[in-house]
Amino acid sequence: MDQLEAAVRTFADTKPWQGEVPQGYFPNYLGVMTELAFVADYPPSNHLLPVNGFANSTPAPAFDNGEIFFEQAAIHRAVMAAQEQFTMVELGGGFAARTVDAHAALQRYNPLPCRFVVVEAEPTHFAWAQRHMRTNGIDPEAHWLINALVGTDNLPKLFMLGEGYYGNAVVSEGDISQLMKNLRSGNSTDQALQGLLLNGRCGVQQPYSVADGTRHFDFGFVSSMPLKDILQPLDHVDLMDIDIQGGESEVLPAAMDVLNKKVKRIHLATHGAQRHQEMWDLFFEHEWLCEADYAPNSEHRSEWGHFKNSDGILDLVNLQLEHHPAR
Repeated sequence: MDQLEAAVRTFADTKPWQGEVPQGYFPNYLGVMTELAFVADYPPSNHLLPVNGFANSTPAPAFDNGEIFFEQAAIHRAVMAAQEQFTMVELGGGFAARTVDAHAALQRYNPLPCRFVVVEAEPTHFAWAQRHMRTNGIDPEAHWLINALVGTDNLPKLFMLGEGYYGNAVVSEGDISQLMKNLRSGNSTDQALQGLLLNGRCGVQQPYSVADGTRHFDFGFVSSMPLKDILQPLDHVDLMDIDIQGGESEVLPAAMDVLNKKVKRIHLATHGAQRHQEMWDLFFEHEWLCEADYAPNSEHRSEWGHFKNSDGILDLVNLQLEHHPAR
């Protein structure tokens, strides 16, 4: 039985969660409670699955759910394979959805001591991550939460600031030029400059074109930390979940040495067909096994159903550590 079929059957046999749901929250199949406010504007891949409103019963994901199915499958495999201590790193963590899901899965299936590392650059989302963890019985202070951008150096980067949208990214040089034109045309240059000098952010909402139209963001500087530095204190990583809005093409090649030594499994969201292929090639060259490969912005069918996805999906296993995890 291959990994995909095993995951489909595992979730199909999983009893739906059922219980009381506090007002303003929704549950998932692990009993994790998420504030509706976190997904009201722009639901990320852990979107609200169907809930029986009368019984408050939430099923496990199915193949038709696409990205969330593969996220949860990667979590389940990593949790079941963990020994002694479970360690997970979430890059582009948003409100730490995958971290909290992994903690819940760990408590249910393989109770072990655990360490979670969440890296998120957007300040409000970072605060939400701490809140989401506390809501679900996790003390953020017992883990490592980093309010920074994962990058290749320690230089601050201009970043899109705005809660509720999970495609926030570094502002490119071309977009900085457009931002400057917008500020000049709106007579906001002095205000933005003063804000940047005093607070590290413009303090002026500006339009920005994204996949679903035009949204308004503030722009400001965020700290940056190389992936090698994030991984340095860790002996091993059972699962790394990565969704860094195109940054994977720079961040991951620069850190392959340490990834090969410490990270057992990666669930990677890719952004654009070219980056997806580059990432597949990179990990193939380093002899990682690809368990799931679904190109971005496409439709996929199988005997278990079909789904459409925007981000690409790569589930990768480090064959060097599969049977000999670093400790």
